[in-house]
Amino acid sequence: MGKIAFYEEDVRLRYMKRIPARSSLMRVLDCLGCLCGEINYIFCSDGYLYQMNREYLNHDTLTDIITFDYTSENFENQIGFEFVQGFPNPLPNMCGEKLSSKRKTISGDIYISLDRVRENAEKFHVEQIDELNRVMVHGILHLAGYKDKEPAEEKRMHYMEDQMLAACFSGYEHLRHDD
Repeated sequence: MGKIAFYEEDVRLRYMKRIPARSSLMRVLDCLGCLCGEINYIFCSDGYLYQMNREYLNHDTLTDIITFDYTSENFENQIGFEFVQGFPNPLPNMCGEKLSSKRKTISGDIYISLDRVRENAEKFHVEQIDELNRVMVHGILHLAGYKDKEPAEEKRMHYMEDQMLAACFSGYEHLRHDD
């Protein structure tokens, strides 16, 4: 089994409890039917992530997250989800049950700007830790194969963020969607 590691590049992250966060993120992987390879969260500033966005993705914008996927296989090719109205229904089908005898091992680096997390928390009137948890789940979903470039993909991503937070983190039960 792999590991989830946390690093700070040019910032200090004091409000996240690493052991509970790691445990919750491992539950997200399990709910998705994935195994943990090497997943690194690198917390940094806007400036640091902006430079990466320009250098590696040729984007001249600020962003809250950049995910570098080192997983070799496509998510949909390995795990057979049942879709309900265009969305996979993770509860109860995904959590706590084996979806497939063939489970995908995901690996990658997930860079998160704590400046963006702070500003987005203010913008959406949520606590910083809540926004950080959402963004960390967002990174796992990208590694698992979820996309968010098109409006339908973005809607599905937000749905899955809510479902994973509700199922895998304590205190987020109110986000659960009953389908």
